[in-house]
Amino acid sequence: MRDERGGADVSRWAFDSADPVESFKALLRDLVKRYEFDVEGLYMKDGSIRPLPREAAVVGKVLEVSIKEYLSRQLLQVNDLRCIAASSDRTYPDFTFNGSLIHPHRFAVDLKCARRKDNGTHTRSPITIGTFNAKYFRQPDEKLGNIMMPYASYTAHLAVIAVYDYVDATARNVGLMVVEKWRVATRRRSSTTRCYIAAPSRIEDLRSERGDFSSKAEFEAFWRSHAV
Repeated sequence: MRDERGGADVSRWAFDSADPVESFKALLRDLVKRYEFDVEGLYMKDGSIRPLPREAAVVGKVLEVSIKEYLSRQLLQVNDLRCIAASSDRTYPDFTFNGSLIHPHRFAVDLKCARRKDNGTHTRSPITIGTFNAKYFRQPDEKLGNIMMPYASYTAHLAVIAVYDYVDATARNVGLMVVEKWRVATRRRSSTTRCYIAAPSRIEDLRSERGDFSSKAEFEAFWRSHAV
């Protein structure tokens, strides 16, 4: 099943309840594997195109909007899968997935963006895969105002990560990967001033889901006990 924009072929995909996390990751990878970033710049009223600003936060936000729009189109091809977007930019996660296709499972999916270093093997700064002082993380069974559903009610917490080069005043060579957050988490903070959990800077470690923890339980125990 493919739309006129070259969408993913998901017509034969079936949810594997014996391995729900890997099965859902496989679906997401199929949905995003043909994504292409086609924004050349900022469109002005006079019809001219201005370059995207160099600031990574600006480019990342434009990328996020583009990926969300693309993913929403692709999801129209998947029957009985419900996708709920976050109610605001301050609400976790970016997307909540549920529905009869994956019942009784529920998945949290965030979008993350990072610029490659010139050598192409590392990100310029570590990706933040979560915050360890959030009440929803430390009180996982509670339904709090800044999370769509209780943290512990999600079968898995995933991220779609976009890595890109900044070339000719826009994002080029955009590559997307789907990872489970705890698998790419490190024991390091991504900020010296905020309570952010860092992912590896080496892109191959991100793609292969090589973080610092051997289990989800170890990851959660470490960061929940971490001083804020």
